[in-house]
Amino acid sequence: MVEKLVCDRCGMELTDRESVAEALEGKDAWEAAVRARGGEPRGVFPCQDFRNCGGEMKLFVKRWGVWRARG
Repeated sequence: MVEKLVCDRCGMELTDRESVAEALEGKDAWEAAVRARGGEPRGVFPCQDFRNCGGEMKLFVKRWGVWRARG
């Protein structure tokens, strides 16, 4: 299964396995931080350019040649 992270605002993509794995490891901490500020997380991790775009990375999985958003 191939996974990638895509920013919901600027469209930046992370496709290498190490970056995706690191982001998924920090998912719970990111969600807790967003909720502590009174917000609701839209993605699993902040965009690398979060200070400029304010986006969050959403997880996509490729199955049968089609990219689909996953939780």
